[in-house]
This record gives sequence, structure tokens and C-alpha cells, in this order.
Amino acid sequence: MSRTDNTRVAGAFSLAAGFVHAVAAGTHVEHRFAALSMAALAAGQCATGLALLASRSGLWQRALVVTNVVAIVGWIATRTIGIGFIEGFNTAESIQTSDALCALLAVLAIIALTPRISVARIGLTSAMAPVIAVILAVPAVYATANHQHNHGGSTWPRPYFPSIGIDIADVPGVSAEQEERARQLVINTQRDLVRWADYKVAVAEGWRSIGDEATGYEHFVNFRYFDDSQLLDSTKPESIVYKVYGDKKILVSAMYMAEGEPDLTSTELTDFAGPLFQWHVHTDLCWTIKDGRPAVAGVTDANGSCPPGSIAGLVKKPMVHVWIVPHPCGPFAAVEGLAEGQAAVDTSERVDICGSHSH
Repeated sequence: MSRTDNTRVAGAFSLAAGFVHAVAAGTHVEHRFAALSMAALAAGQCATGLALLASRSGLWQRALVVTNVVAIVGWIATRTIGIGFIEGFNTAESIQTSDALCALLAVLAIIALTPRISVARIGLTSAMAPVIAVILAVPAVYATANHQHNHGGSTWPRPYFPSIGIDIADVPGVSAEQEERARQLVINTQRDLVRWADYKVAVAEGWRSIGDEATGYEHFVNFRYFDDSQLLDSTKPESIVYKVYGDKKILVSAMYMAEGEPDLTSTELTDFAGPLFQWHVHTDLCWTIKDGRPAVAGVTDANGSCPPGSIAGLVKKPMVHVWIVPHPCGPFAAVEGLAEGQAAVDTSERVDICGSHSH
């Protein structure tokens, strides 16, 4: 095989490694510098890989080797001693499928450019390299969805990427039955909620905005389903949530409400999904009547008082979100900030708020 073929082989492997790193960066979004470092590696591996698919430039070859050596050294460090100055990588992690395959792709890229080594000796051709790169990259990307982050904190919550999978396995304290129920609820919600992708369809079918669009998220509720004897029914969600971008509303999640007003620690709630769920209430919301319908007027002040013309505690039902779009804090995350509500545990112990965890 010619050196030109070797550079193309190296380019294919580096490009595949970069793609895996790009996807993995998204699973570290809760740690900014960890995500940025992985994104930078992805950019370097992809850029040098693409360059060598079209050129045998010595400069690009050296850049590819340096970039992939950095990737390999960094990978070894994160699996042995950690990288103390990068939050998210400061403690060692066990080797898993995704990172091992990514490291292998980087190694193969370097080997292809090693002097006096021709990849033809192992029966590899430039036509085969992209196929092998894809064969290694696809399971690496898929495995990223099940990657366990042990960055000195809890293994739950974890980032959620609907297009990759539902990573809720092996959470401490969660039984197989609870895991399966929670997983099926996410699947059902993904399937059924898209019916109301256009909020006008939801309005036509009885959902009404509570007027909280100024928060960036707008909740539409359907009072017919508040006490219909159906708990966590994806065909009849009590509330549908849209992300607001100016005049546009993008469907993002369902907010299910409990039947009646059970205590947050009641077994009818906690038994469904165990520690995967964090049921919460919104007793601090102040309600008023706008256009003949209940609407949020604000939140209680430090003294627990509402603005004039509004009252607190109109809705005391425990609630839980199920997202159908990516979320850094898992498929059952709360809307953080004023909309996160109150739970039965301290804010620092909640498993539905990313900002309260180092995970």
C-alpha cells in the first residue's frame, strides 16, 4: 500500500474517533470544561482526518498524530488517575465500551502513519478502512448512551438523549420492575406526546395555557384529566410543556400529576419508579383568573404572600416531568429555577435538578 493509501486510512480512523468524541462531549454537558475538551479533541481529530482523506500533507500527518496521541494519553489518564484540573475528569473511571473503541480508533490512526509500517501487511486496504472505522464507531456511539459517569457523585441523574437510548439502568435502589415501568413511560410519552407538537392542536382538545411563557417554558393544562383515575397516562397527560422561542412553541415534555393530593412520600408515588423519580409540588405559585381561566401571577414572597388579586395553593398535586427532547439531567428532570417546585427532600438531594449535583 502506498503512503497515500496509508494517509487515507489514518484519516478515516481519526475522523471516526472524532465523531465518537463529538457525541460523547454531549454526555458531559454538566461539566463545561470536560465537554469543551472533548469537543476540542473531536474538532482536531475530524479536521486532520478530513484533511488526510484528500491530501498527504506532512503537516496534516504530524497534526493528526499529535492530536490522537493527546487523545490516547488523556484517555489513559482518565482511566487511571483522573485529570485533576478538569472538573468531570478529576477522578478515574472504569474502562467502558465507548471510550475503549474510541481509543482504539485513535491508535489505528497513528499506526497507519507510523514510519516503516504499511497497513497492507495486515491485509487492510484504503477501501476497507472506512468500513472498519464505521463498524467500530457505531457501537461506540451507541454505548455512549449507557456510559456510566462516576465523577465523584451519584450515578443518577444522567444526561438523556432520546435518539440514542434511555439510560436508566443500574441506578441504586431501583428494582427491575421500577426500571421497566419508568422506561415504558418514557417510550409511551415519546410516542403519544407528538400528537400535540402543534400547541394549537392541544388548545383545540382542551389544554389551556397557565400564562407562564415569560419563564421560557409554557405549561398547558387540561383540567378534565386532573382526577380521572388515570396515573401517568401518556394519552391523557395533565399538562403539556412547550419551550418558548419568541412566537414559536416547541414541544418538550409532559408534566404528569398525581390523582388527588397525596403526600410526596406516599407509596403510590414512590413505588412507581423509586429513586428515578422526584415528585414535586408547586405550593409557592400564585394564581389569578385571566380571560376566565386560572393563570400564574407569580410566586410567593419571603413572607409567603402573593401579589394582590392572586392566591397560593390552587394546585397542590404532586407532579413529575417526562421529556421527549435531550436533557442534561435525565428524562424525569424538573424545570429548574422558579419552576422547580418543592420536593420531599432538600434541594441538594433532588435527583431531578442538575445544578444540585456533581455528576
